[in-house]
Amino acid sequence: MSDLIIKYPDRATETFPLGRLRITIGRSARNDVCIPDPFASRVHAEVRREGDVYVMQDLGSANGTLFNGARAEAPMPLAPGDRIQIGETEIEFRDHALPGAGATMISDGSPSVPEATIALNSGHRTTSGLLEAIEGARTQGSGELPRGSSTVVRPPSRDRSPAAAIQSDLSAGHTNLLALISKVSVTLLAPATLDETLTQVVALVFEAVPAERCLIMLRDVKGDGELKVRVAQLRGQKGEVGEIRVSRSIIEEVVAQGRSVLTSDAQHDPRFASSTVTIQGIRSVLAVPLGVGDKIFGMIYADSPLAEAKFSQDHLTVLTTLGSVAAIRVENARLVEEDVARDRLERELQLAREIQQRFQPTSPPVVPGYELQGISFPCYEIGGDYYDFIPRHDGHTVIALGDVSGKGTSAALLMSSLHAAMHAQTSAHQSIVETISAVNKYLAETIPSNRFVTLFCAELDPLTGVLTFINAGHNPPLIAHASGTMEQLAAGGIPLGISPGALFREGRTQLHPGDVLVIYSDGVSETQNQAGEEFGAMRLYDVVARNLDSSAAGVRDKIESALTKFAQGTDSVDDLTLVIVKRQAEGVMVATSRG
Repeated sequence: MSDLIIKYPDRATETFPLGRLRITIGRSARNDVCIPDPFASRVHAEVRREGDVYVMQDLGSANGTLFNGARAEAPMPLAPGDRIQIGETEIEFRDHALPGAGATMISDGSPSVPEATIALNSGHRTTSGLLEAIEGARTQGSGELPRGSSTVVRPPSRDRSPAAAIQSDLSAGHTNLLALISKVSVTLLAPATLDETLTQVVALVFEAVPAERCLIMLRDVKGDGELKVRVAQLRGQKGEVGEIRVSRSIIEEVVAQGRSVLTSDAQHDPRFASSTVTIQGIRSVLAVPLGVGDKIFGMIYADSPLAEAKFSQDHLTVLTTLGSVAAIRVENARLVEEDVARDRLERELQLAREIQQRFQPTSPPVVPGYELQGISFPCYEIGGDYYDFIPRHDGHTVIALGDVSGKGTSAALLMSSLHAAMHAQTSAHQSIVETISAVNKYLAETIPSNRFVTLFCAELDPLTGVLTFINAGHNPPLIAHASGTMEQLAAGGIPLGISPGALFREGRTQLHPGDVLVIYSDGVSETQNQAGEEFGAMRLYDVVARNLDSSAAGVRDKIESALTKFAQGTDSVDDLTLVIVKRQAEGVMVATSRG
């Protein structure tokens, strides 16, 4: 595991774990690591993983980044103890392996856990106290019993199941319910999934009471919250069971009111007159709530049509206590499954984000006489915006920025298709009209009919500054000319993926020395303030026009700063992506060539 140790000049040190492929660092709150340092740029630097190595790179910051005391002019591989200096903030890279990695446990086969004993005293006469005693016995093994112990319950022998032991105790007339339920608890302490736990509980019910049918109902926490049957079985049978109807009055009594239900003569019980109970010929009914504290999340239901199998108050007491113990185990199993599902989703999202970040350029290409910068901040963990710099064999550079309809995982998947199609078709075709037409045909034939992609694609000839472009339904990029005029690039066609035979029209313009091209997603122009007003294209142009003397990275930071100030804390509702292309002024080109 690798960390960044962030040492601020005026506040406590913080640790940031490097769990992602790319980590942006800067003064903007949109960064993964936000450092409130006045000498830091809004988007200052990044740390990214390349294979087994982490690399630090300055992102065109105004004041630069120091790496081990020297200015970082290129990507620098990180080693433990390396120091990154951004303004007055020092960041140390640490890489530490997990202790004991690769260790092997060797067992000689001798028993390591002696037979467990469970000591029950007056302090254990609650479900939680009972479980604590059981768990303590399970973990501490044999030995001296706690002071004040009155009863010792040993696990059932191999030839006597816990359920059989319960039935034996019942038939013998034993009244020590704690000892009986302890045997139930020994069974339920074993690790099991939720479905396995519920099946165990049903088996114990059949052994404890003379029921012919048993089912367990739980609330659907992922859906509408309605009770649903999770397990239903007939005595002595396994596999699927036909429909079992439960009286609504019983469900209301047990789940809504939290009261147990017992009847030994349902056919003459006025509570069930003309209900499903009498219609199905059921004679005895038992139902107890499943819950922890005041939270009831299900019930255990058992019934029998046999006249000789009458349920008694003792059966209700057994089932109620069994339900109290089982509820904790059921709730724990349910929470474990939720945690596993949540962890799996988080891992999948992290992997999807990493894959998506790999599609983004690791650094802008070096084009003599030009500065290129790109940045993307997803609204959620992963996003649907796409930007790219694709070099061509003739020295031209293809610059693209797209926005997939929708958000989240589905948009990210479509973005990956767009990325693959752009790279494949750019190398296969000479003109951007042919390239975009081929990409559009591919998307129209593969993505769902209710999805589409807006895309701006341009090809830059760095020798002449000629920019050939197609705008497929995207926000018109703008060029702020050094002469003081503004130009919007709107020529093109409809969004991609709608019609496989759509026609696209090529536009052409010129980047002169000092000009700045800004390509952006609608997350920029549609950023809202607290009054619901959008940032819009004109505010964007004003920011660019006032900062034509800045570098491409400087323009990027000025735009991000203006967006943050305008939003006044309003949360972003869309992905925000920017691509800046600046043609250097003549004087800058001469100075660069001399240096």
